[in-house]
Amino acid sequence: MPDSHGMQPAPGSDDPRGAIDAPIRRELLWLVVRGLALFIAVAALAVCPVVCALEPATCDALAMAAPALLVGYSLLVHGRRLVVGPVPEDQRELAWVRAREADADDAMLGRLVWIWVPIGLVAALLLLVWPHITDANPALACAWVVIGLPPTAAAWLLASSTWLDSARDDLARAELESDHLFRSYWANLGR
Repeated sequence: MPDSHGMQPAPGSDDPRGAIDAPIRRELLWLVVRGLALFIAVAALAVCPVVCALEPATCDALAMAAPALLVGYSLLVHGRRLVVGPVPEDQRELAWVRAREADADDAMLGRLVWIWVPIGLVAALLLLVWPHITDANPALACAWVVIGLPPTAAAWLLASSTWLDSARDDLARAELESDHLFRSYWANLGR
């Protein structure tokens, strides 16, 4: 039966599909690892004030460290994307379709993590700022709503859009590498 590249293994030969689809599977694994690492880092900052008895100044610092972490993540990813270069738009559009063709189960897990990371980040950030915006002192609560919430929301928006775009770009790059392996395999078949 032909695979996603239209290849049909010859009888008695080694099936090259595993090696050709390896970059896609590797990128799906790294997508899950990166997404979980990003969420765990922000969730740890959010849970720390709940679990540990911290001073108010430390809680304030943690509440502002999470947006700083998200902005730092976004800057690193955008810097890397500038160095690596852009991915063709047609490759980006088909990234998840081709990943599903290579490995449906890993693509489903990757897609779930891809979607749930921004949702998990917003939940962790809300857990982090909730005590501040519901402070018993109305002046402090108002200050957090006016001064603390906008940068937190902006950092979440930046990190979420960066996460969604970069994951799809990296997956498209892995698929380009897979295409290169496919062409190399057929070009060197008779040698």
